[in-house]
Amino acid sequence: MEPIRPILDPRAGDLEDDASSTKRRSMLSLAGSLLAEISPLKLLAAWLLLIGLPGLLLGAAPLIVTLWLAMVSRHAASLLDGVGPALVMVPLAALAWFGWRPLLLLAENSFWSLNALAVQPFYIVSREGLRHLTEGLLMGRLDETRRAGLRAGTAAAAGLGIAAAGSFVLALTWPATRWIGTLDALAAPRLLVMVLLANGLAIIVGYFAVAGLIWGIADATMPQPRDVTAFAPAPAGAQHWRIAHLSDLHTVGERYGFRVESGRSGPRGNDRLRATLARLDAIHAAEPLDMVLITGDLTDAGRSAEWAEFFAILADHPALAAIVVALPGNHDVNV
Repeated sequence: MEPIRPILDPRAGDLEDDASSTKRRSMLSLAGSLLAEISPLKLLAAWLLLIGLPGLLLGAAPLIVTLWLAMVSRHAASLLDGVGPALVMVPLAALAWFGWRPLLLLAENSFWSLNALAVQPFYIVSREGLRHLTEGLLMGRLDETRRAGLRAGTAAAAGLGIAAAGSFVLALTWPATRWIGTLDALAAPRLLVMVLLANGLAIIVGYFAVAGLIWGIADATMPQPRDVTAFAPAPAGAQHWRIAHLSDLHTVGERYGFRVESGRSGPRGNDRLRATLARLDAIHAAEPLDMVLITGDLTDAGRSAEWAEFFAILADHPALAAIVVALPGNHDVNV
């Protein structure tokens, strides 16, 4: 007599486990879910605060600086020679001395944010698109040396393409820009806002073009990745290491847990990790390892229960635990 099976096996997971699963849902479906959850009002507010307002401030910077310098020079010239300019410059120098650090920190954060949000993604998409297209068309007709040269060429082409696109937008925007501030400009607020937007866009796309070109040249001139077809033989008597390399363990915090990206199609619990460590323990006992290197994403979401489960599993293999070197990944810092 066959055993009675439950209609729903709770060990198989819930439908909600598939919410972010790339194995159960297509990327288009995931993108649609994200767009459906976006609030238009919140999106508009975020755009104004994170993009619109900084763009206006960036565009206003040259106008404010030039207007301020003009006013300071006029006041300094109207004062007596010697004592007057000194009285003006001393407080200005003190203000610059105490205020440059926060200003520098703000500029540095904005600089790296611009690189991370604009320059790097566009450059990577352009480079990888060209690389996949050209290597796909020349599949099987390139050795490693020619493939490395092709990759360098696509990197340079991506940088040149970004520089050309940025320069084109800059040329279209430039007639609407204005770089010297005057008090008369305050009399037309609507025109002033358009000038500020044009200035901010010109500064951003100008930097975008220059950074993309520099990035492409640097990428093209550095050694390109190559496939290793064979390892060089070790010299006689040379020191060597036996290293077991594990990566992306994604330990979950419960017995029947599932990985974030996999849903119900992903590894169930941590049985695979237990089996892997048991096998490594046997290998280590037969022929000792020098290191067990674990690179990235030891846990699935950086939660305390997941870390506790990982250390509990590792504690069952003290010989391996003594030689583990672990490098945390983005999931380990609690996504």
